[in-house]
Amino acid sequence: MDGSKRSGWIAGVTAVAIGCALATSASSWAAPVEMAPQSSQRTTFDGWNLTVALSGEVINAVPNLAGAQNSREAFMTLSAQANIAGNGSNPVTAANFVAGYQVGCQIDVSQGLQIGGTGQLAGSVGATISGQPGVQVGGTGAIGGFVQTDLQPGVITTVAMGTMPVTAGVGRLDMQDVHLKVDACGGPVTVRSYATFAVASAVQQTQLSVYGDPYVLN
Repeated sequence: MDGSKRSGWIAGVTAVAIGCALATSASSWAAPVEMAPQSSQRTTFDGWNLTVALSGEVINAVPNLAGAQNSREAFMTLSAQANIAGNGSNPVTAANFVAGYQVGCQIDVSQGLQIGGTGQLAGSVGATISGQPGVQVGGTGAIGGFVQTDLQPGVITTVAMGTMPVTAGVGRLDMQDVHLKVDACGGPVTVRSYATFAVASAVQQTQLSVYGDPYVLN
């Protein structure tokens, strides 16, 4: 076989090998996963009926764009809704709810967690209700944006992806394909969606949370 023919044969075999590798990688990666809807209800001390729910959650884990072995990427789609109903004995003075993800890494995260997105929702500043996940009653509204924080081994970090005041009895946050990236994690990365609804009146402050099923980003 002369040199030109051999070079062409090698190039053809190399192209086929690369094509097969890419096809294998694409076909072996998990398809987007639909998560089960969740909801929670509670009646406040002064008679307001509160509901907070998660629905339409889809987790699309994808290969890391940079090809890093210790990084995880996913695109998260989630809807969260909060409702106030009934006839409480005291008027609601403030209400706010927040939705996002809790993220944990088993071994080590030195570079931290990044969340990308866009958009802003207007709101007003109010009192803070303590607890995890935290939420401000009547706090400034926002959805998406960019948040970065450091995770340590074995620590679960709660990251709000959207928050808004509830002024008309119902509030809803719809997030589609929000980018989630976890870097420098040497072990499994587990994510869990959440939504927290906080309501205040002259005589009470009530906080209600709901959580999605955990999901491991392989």
